Amino acid sequence: MNDMTQQGIDPITLEMLWRRLVSIVGELGSTLRRTSFSTVVRDIGDYGCGIFDAEARLLAQTPDSTPGLCGPLGSMLRHMLEAHPPATLEEGDVIIGNNPWKASGHHNDISIMTPTFHKGRLIGYVVTCCHHVDIGGRRATTESRDNYEEGLRIPVCLLYKGGEPNRDVFAFIANNVRLPETVLGDLRAQVSANHVGGERLREICVERGWPDFQGLADEIIRRSEDIARAEILRIPDGVYTHEAPIEMIDGETISLKATVTVEGDELTVDFTGSAKQVRPAINCTIRYTAAYAYFAVGALLQLPIQLNEGSMRPIKIVAEPGSVLNAKFPAPVFARTSIGNFIPEMIFSAFAKAVPDRVVAGSGSSPLWAQYIFGRRRDGSQFAPFNAANGGLGARATQDGISCLTFPVNIGNTPVEILESDIPVLVKCRELWADSAGAGRFRGGLGQHFEMQVLEGEDGPEGPLLIGFRGGRYYFTVPGLAGGGDGPNGKWVINGSVAVGGGDASVPPGGTMTCFIPGGGGMGDPTQRSRKLVARDIAYGYVSRAEAVRLYGWTETAPVTSTV
Repeated sequence: MNDMTQQGIDPITLEMLWRRLVSIVGELGSTLRRTSFSTVVRDIGDYGCGIFDAEARLLAQTPDSTPGLCGPLGSMLRHMLEAHPPATLEEGDVIIGNNPWKASGHHNDISIMTPTFHKGRLIGYVVTCCHHVDIGGRRATTESRDNYEEGLRIPVCLLYKGGEPNRDVFAFIANNVRLPETVLGDLRAQVSANHVGGERLREICVERGWPDFQGLADEIIRRSEDIARAEILRIPDGVYTHEAPIEMIDGETISLKATVTVEGDELTVDFTGSAKQVRPAINCTIRYTAAYAYFAVGALLQLPIQLNEGSMRPIKIVAEPGSVLNAKFPAPVFARTSIGNFIPEMIFSAFAKAVPDRVVAGSGSSPLWAQYIFGRRRDGSQFAPFNAANGGLGARATQDGISCLTFPVNIGNTPVEILESDIPVLVKCRELWADSAGAGRFRGGLGQHFEMQVLEGEDGPEGPLLIGFRGGRYYFTVPGLAGGGDGPNGKWVINGSVAVGGGDASVPPGGTMTCFIPGGGGMGDPTQRSRKLVARDIAYGYVSRAEAVRLYGWTETAPVTSTV
């Protein structure tokens, strides 16, 4: 036990330094986005960053990142340390890997870890994980038959040794991806962000005159655990269950089941009874499943602190090995969002009767709607951007849902200007989709109508674009809660024909892709919705008069106003 722990930390200093750690991890994320090469990191924010103490315990993670990348950082760090134990590390070492079963669930997410030293002592670790759109393999498809087809599998290895780059590792990555400049640029951005994080951690030790910050870490983790246990005690003891059919990519249906047990100050989420792992590449690894389960429980508990090692200790996540939520290697896992994004909805639905004021209705962007777009410009250069277009968040107990918000993935909509400047396409429409929100006393957020056309002639690409699709809710509507209405089904239209997301399609110059992405589910009886809010929604074009009459009992002759 070091002097800092023996002396204790006064509450004001603790709060100041705790907030500083949160600020450091925020700076990590900002550095990563500003130095990255890709749209998916720079403009959409598909990444995760975390800082850990010398015992590999999570202290803080970027709050604006996707839970699927942040959540598994600790598991990946421990996996890296099994291959490279702390005693073997030295200043300037950087470690890389992308094992889906230890990290965030598919090869596209590459983790990079940098150990932090102060006066020769290992004081902590900085870890970043980024979504790299191209990682080789069969491009973006759910048709992979096993994990080996899904791109480059990077074993845990040294990317830098003592500050010197491992050129062999850089070479084998560059030779296995289609866009080496972008991929290597983003990897170097991760290394830069880690360096910034390590410098900031050292600054704390220098300013305080500490050999390390282990005593601070111990206090944060202890208090966080106490806070989490106190919040769990506020939820009534009991066993809460929810089971729902979930569509697979090819139109078949599987079942997910969540059983949440609250007993005193501990909580268990058990997915036993969910479907076995499946042939399409939509299986989830346990680390990905656990990440979204922890995220959902943290949101339900309304913790006043970020998730960290302490706040997760009273929470246990269980899923049967060999199930779609705990797939065994070498199951294909590329499009794991197609199943894993439903996990928060399953947990919220299970808790709906126990804590109705804390849950959220179904989200139109669960699962993630996105496209991987591959093609070649007329000068011969390749492109592979990632286009995300989001549906509406479900309603809450006292508020409407938010329109066009990705939940639970928490990435942004790809800006039209970025997409059009990056590749030869014209975005013909991006607008709120009227009548796409589930009705309720509080309605869901609106979904989105998105339409894109491939340019022709000299401005167009060399040949057709190959577009890999992800999306859902084609057969089952977005569920409302507590009497609220469902959001509509989603729909893809490729070159004038309705398609089902999950595979890929060739779109020639002049061809079009149209998405109708659902809004969120409603909450509460729609006839109890404020008449002023209904009038405002009609005036803004969110709800048509006909649907207002049908769903809300609106009087057709009533005046419409945009003032609330």
